Amino acid sequence: MERAPGDPLEPLREALRRRGYLDRGLDRLMLKGAGSPSGWLLGSLRAGLLSGVFLGLSLLLVLLLGREIARASAREILLLALYLTALSFLLMTSFEIACALLARLLAKFFPGAAVDAGKIARGVGATGALAAALYLSFWWRGRGSEGWGPAAQIVAVGFILALSLMVGRITSLAALLSLVRPGRLPAPYARRPGRQRLAAVLLLALVGSLFAVPWGRGRPSPPREAPAELATSPRAGRILWIAVDGLGEELLSTLASEGHLRFLSRLAREGCRVRISRPPAEPPAVWVSAATGFSAHRHGVRGVETSTLAGIDAPVGDSAWAGPLLRAAKWMAPWLRPVREVPVSGIYRRDKMVWEILGERGIPSFVVNWWATWPAQEGPGVRISERAFFRLEAGGRPDREVFPPEEFDRLRASFPRFLEAHTGIDRGGAGPGDAVLSGVLLDAYHLERAREGWGQGRWPLVAVYLNGSDVIAAGASWKDYPAAQLRRAKLLLDHLDFLDSQIEGLAGSLRPEDLLVLQGDPGRQRDPLRDEGILVLHGGGIRTAGELPGGLLDVAPTLLRLSGFPPSREMSGRSAEACLDPAVFGDAAGVSPVPTYGERRPPADRASDFDPEVLEKLRSLGYIR
Repeated sequence: MERAPGDPLEPLREALRRRGYLDRGLDRLMLKGAGSPSGWLLGSLRAGLLSGVFLGLSLLLVLLLGREIARASAREILLLALYLTALSFLLMTSFEIACALLARLLAKFFPGAAVDAGKIARGVGATGALAAALYLSFWWRGRGSEGWGPAAQIVAVGFILALSLMVGRITSLAALLSLVRPGRLPAPYARRPGRQRLAAVLLLALVGSLFAVPWGRGRPSPPREAPAELATSPRAGRILWIAVDGLGEELLSTLASEGHLRFLSRLAREGCRVRISRPPAEPPAVWVSAATGFSAHRHGVRGVETSTLAGIDAPVGDSAWAGPLLRAAKWMAPWLRPVREVPVSGIYRRDKMVWEILGERGIPSFVVNWWATWPAQEGPGVRISERAFFRLEAGGRPDREVFPPEEFDRLRASFPRFLEAHTGIDRGGAGPGDAVLSGVLLDAYHLERAREGWGQGRWPLVAVYLNGSDVIAAGASWKDYPAAQLRRAKLLLDHLDFLDSQIEGLAGSLRPEDLLVLQGDPGRQRDPLRDEGILVLHGGGIRTAGELPGGLLDVAPTLLRLSGFPPSREMSGRSAEACLDPAVFGDAAGVSPVPTYGERRPPADRASDFDPEVLEKLRSLGYIR
């Protein structure tokens, strides 16, 4: 550290050299400017920069290895590294300044210890190392990382230990820089390898004990390749899967007792009825979990909208780590709008839906309005995505809303006739654009499409998602006048009775060997701890087994079983075997599960110019507030 002749602080630095504090590169970098009035603040900035770079790049490495940033290009990875490094720098600089102020406070209130500034600095550094080890350990385990395997866990322990010790050393030097001045010098520093090794062992024991705590189920290893050969037992009949959002167990039972929903209540009595428990989640997460057999943490679809950082198309807003990142990015540069909201889609859905598993074996399906089916780019069969109705309303050039593309041309030609046929819908006094009218139209249109698909008789699986009831119910508010609440309740009741009659008419075309699968969910207005969903199986080979307990992740394995496909070991749910007649479906004990159905291949194209309009449509339906 060369200084100009006559530098008044040079004797102080020479004293530090003699005491063993400037004999290493890190010491010389951190203690540069020792004794100057602003030296401690500049040292804290240097400490924050060093720690921030290491922390930011470490977080990036974990996110990439954990597949939480899907299909990111090299440019996007570089931009994300810059974001994480900048935010980590801000975090660690604040931490280092706080530690430096703590050291000065200790020196002020404990004058006996002020003689040895080095002791105070090392104590503050040890506190910093401990804080870093605790934070990183809890962050790692709190992410659900138990499924990474022993080797990965050992590497993580070692990495956390090394990073924590490095933070502790840097913090110790920054704290020392805030204390030293002429007349206050640290005692000569004699390195004690034994104490350093003991500190490392104790810190390692702490991190290891945190890793040993059982934090629940971890994430299974990501799927790889689907089996080349698969033993299936296809049935002669077809499956009609009708999903009604906003119809839970409690609402169905209550309305049935009052004489409503006559067909659905009879269906529940005569078929096999399963109560479906589920975690609190937004509709896309619920219904994608039903169709994939995996939790939202695994399949990657959590909310109606997600967020991307400027220059990065891969969404980061659906991960537990991303909330602070996005909030900090907005705070850092609000004028640059670094965060962009995008609507939910299947672009970054990691797991296959039931019909995609069937399609890989050449079994076509007709799917209508299911969450995260856009972009509809492949079959076999027909895919009318959750964006198709919005595109038909808005007009313009289609953008993968329907597969095959020529099917969209047919739908667009017939859409004006549909609107004309439904111009007389009673809105119950609702204003233009009210969610009531939108909910009724959505269900009417998608039921028509499902009726068309089922009537064609050539699709082994027809699946339709009806969200109109949830849209109507979610528009209610406790602030409404009693008359408005009564009107909306009547509209919801009328709509559910309308669905009941339509589903009855659709079910009337089922043959004896066909199956009707009705799934209902309480929707956004109900606490999942107080209400549950419902799954009703009815048709050939289904036994009346009363009311059975079940879970949301049981739905996909049940659909696979009904289709003659074996379960996957990756799926934690189980098929509703109590509902199935072994004489028709075979003995479950004789069905060998497959290790995996493979990793979903993401679409090649991502962005859509229609995204802003889709967000506005979802906002008008009450999904975004």
